[in-house]
Amino acid sequence: MINEKLSKALEEAKQTKNFLEISEEFLVNLVQSALAFDNPSLKKEDVVKVLNGEVVGVNPDKVRKIINQKNAFLKVLQMAKDKVELDENTLKDLHQILCDGEAEVGGLYRRVNISVKGSNHTPCSYEKVYDRMAKYFVFMQEGPKGDLWEYISYLHLQLAKIHPFLDGNGRLARLVLNYELMKNGFMPVIITSDERDKYFSALESFKVDKDIKPFMDFLEDLEMKSIQTY
Repeated sequence: MINEKLSKALEEAKQTKNFLEISEEFLVNLVQSALAFDNPSLKKEDVVKVLNGEVVGVNPDKVRKIINQKNAFLKVLQMAKDKVELDENTLKDLHQILCDGEAEVGGLYRRVNISVKGSNHTPCSYEKVYDRMAKYFVFMQEGPKGDLWEYISYLHLQLAKIHPFLDGNGRLARLVLNYELMKNGFMPVIITSDERDKYFSALESFKVDKDIKPFMDFLEDLEMKSIQTY
């Protein structure tokens, strides 16, 4: 359950804001921050140029990633507006949007074992991915049985933990997080470079120690920041 301060801030913000009306500034910052996880050299100026259709002088790979990230976020935004439920097919479609133009990895569960750099947790073997994802969608479709905030946090964390695809898992998990936030009446959030260490620490707490609380607290801070900033 979210704390009283955030609950009050949400009530006040909803009187003047439509959380599903996303500003250009938010979109630019979200795209840049999302891609900077793996591409720290990506500049905000490049994102602005590409989103304005000015691709001359920008690395084609960066152009593709920027456009894919924008399209994927706009997809979950529209899904939230239309109250479209997320299921296995829509998740794979979303991943395909993120990986459009790359090798044949979009929308396909991985067929190899992987490790995650900097993490003390090793994702499940590829043979277990289908079973873990099947259980994931059962949990999703059953909906929150208690704390909605914990439910939203779990859907993000567990997807990141399973790491079902060969690439783009972090970006996909953060898109699912924002979809669930918007669908349930909250503002989408952005994880900036300044917050990345705290984010990864919260992920590790869940993956290694099965402790969801650090991420729930972290998400409250992100939500409050999003309300106050945008």
